[in-house]
Amino acid sequence: MIGTIRGIMGLDFHVFSTVVLRGWGIGAGFVTTLLLPILLSATELGYYFAFASILGLQVFFELGFNQVITQIAGHEAAELTVDEEGSLNGGSIHLARLGALSSLTRRWYLVAAAAFVLGVGPAGLLFFGRNHALSPQVWALPWLALVLVTGFNLYLSPRLAFLEGCGRIGNVARMRLYQSLVGYGCAWITLGVGGGIWAAVCVPLAACIGTAWWLYSTRGFGRRFTIPLRHENTMSWRRDILPLQWRISLSWVSGYFIFSLFTPLIFSTAGPIAAGRFGLSMAIFTGLSTVSMSWMYAKVPEFARHASRGDLDALGREFRPAALRAVGVTIALCLLFVTLAQIVVQIRPDAAARLLGPTDLLLLAIAVIANAVISSAATYMRAFREEPMLPVSIGAAVLTCMAVYVGSDVSVTVMLALYAGITAGITLPWTILIFRRYSARQRTRMAGTGPARP
Repeated sequence: MIGTIRGIMGLDFHVFSTVVLRGWGIGAGFVTTLLLPILLSATELGYYFAFASILGLQVFFELGFNQVITQIAGHEAAELTVDEEGSLNGGSIHLARLGALSSLTRRWYLVAAAAFVLGVGPAGLLFFGRNHALSPQVWALPWLALVLVTGFNLYLSPRLAFLEGCGRIGNVARMRLYQSLVGYGCAWITLGVGGGIWAAVCVPLAACIGTAWWLYSTRGFGRRFTIPLRHENTMSWRRDILPLQWRISLSWVSGYFIFSLFTPLIFSTAGPIAAGRFGLSMAIFTGLSTVSMSWMYAKVPEFARHASRGDLDALGREFRPAALRAVGVTIALCLLFVTLAQIVVQIRPDAAARLLGPTDLLLLAIAVIANAVISSAATYMRAFREEPMLPVSIGAAVLTCMAVYVGSDVSVTVMLALYAGITAGITLPWTILIFRRYSARQRTRMAGTGPARP
């Protein structure tokens, strides 16, 4: 049955698995979205989404390394084969480089995860302790548990990125689907029995346990490079990783200010109830964007392989339909949500107290659609292990911070209007210009008529 569905949709195993995962994610997110405003108070809802935004600070510790791992592993694995036992085989150079990458990332993320727990945990206690809407007895323990579990997931995350880069994106997606089923099921049960914001811990806890067990059970895949092989051309962090990582890390840090700054600021200035309305609306749009971008993210390893071989024609054939699907589905889902939200409000006027108003929702939809185009273009360019989007990311972060600061003194609507204007009116045209110039430079370089510049 599953194979028949895959055939009808024209998707391979990796894309199909990722789309199913994203599809389940949006479905589970939709159910959770329905349950949250019913089973949590308006104040608890604000804490629930503020938790998620504060945890986004992990980007300051991870620094975009997972994106780099997937890209580099994809380039090296392109020259290797998988035998009948599921192990990578091929040239010793590429096996040695993969082994060095695996060893380096384990050390990096051990330090990053520890720093995250020790830094964000106490910072969150201070931030939420300033608001007295809920007693610390209600939110403190869930917060600390969430930080610990998130830190452990951060430590495990590079191994999944590594396997995805080696072509196992479908296997990783299937594993994530199973643990997501368990995690969301536990979250719904927790909400149903009155567990309150403890429900926020369930999904990451299931991911933590499920990922650890799955990595242990599939450890044979990397037995050829678990211990780095000695080779003169082995992986160097300064030579092979830093040139790409510092650009991506700045982009990802900028992304926090672009996407995750709103909820904590609203929580701090307008209170947890207002933060809950924004957080619930933003969570829905994020879920819609996640599932629509599956066509793009599932192709990242293939993009990397084509880019490493200089096959721009093949890269274009893979990229164009994936980008069109991703952006097209984003537009359709966003408009559908805005329309359905208004229908629900007409039927149940009390629902308006838990969601943003129609104007705010439309402004968010504009920003999400523009970001789908921006993300697609950035994914293409990063396949070449370069980060030409760095000036755009930094510029957008600075402008967004200014918009949030100015808008917070007026209203959420003004804040979102400034954000949508910056994203669609400045960041999007800037990205398209860079994308066109970058594509032209790559074709010139491949033709041997000139050097490429990032």
